[in-house]
Amino acid sequence: MDNRLFRRRSIAINFRVFDEADGRFLGRMGDLSPGGFMIYGPEVLRTDLLYRLRVEYHDDAGAPRSARFKAKAMWSGTDLNPELCSTGFRFYDLESPTARKALEELLHRFTIGDEGDDD
Repeated sequence: MDNRLFRRRSIAINFRVFDEADGRFLGRMGDLSPGGFMIYGPEVLRTDLLYRLRVEYHDDAGAPRSARFKAKAMWSGTDLNPELCSTGFRFYDLESPTARKALEELLHRFTIGDEGDDD
């Protein structure tokens, strides 16, 4: 059973996602919604941690930008492609104006599909 509050939206670009605690590359974002996102990465991640994540992307002028979010890994395991692992994250602490604005920018600029698709 799928317990999502929002439909997943495909993204036009695979953003690189890092763990802010140690700078470790965790993977590339595969989809995004107002409630969370999924990454494809090299390893299974712990699901009992609240991660501080950095998502790297480029602005309209092509300059590097990054967004920082707190998110909990809800599930993690080997992907259908056995060379990758997939992990689903749920956002936490989006009350922060900076995090909320960054999420809105990513959703508006980089997702594929109608924003009205969110139920």
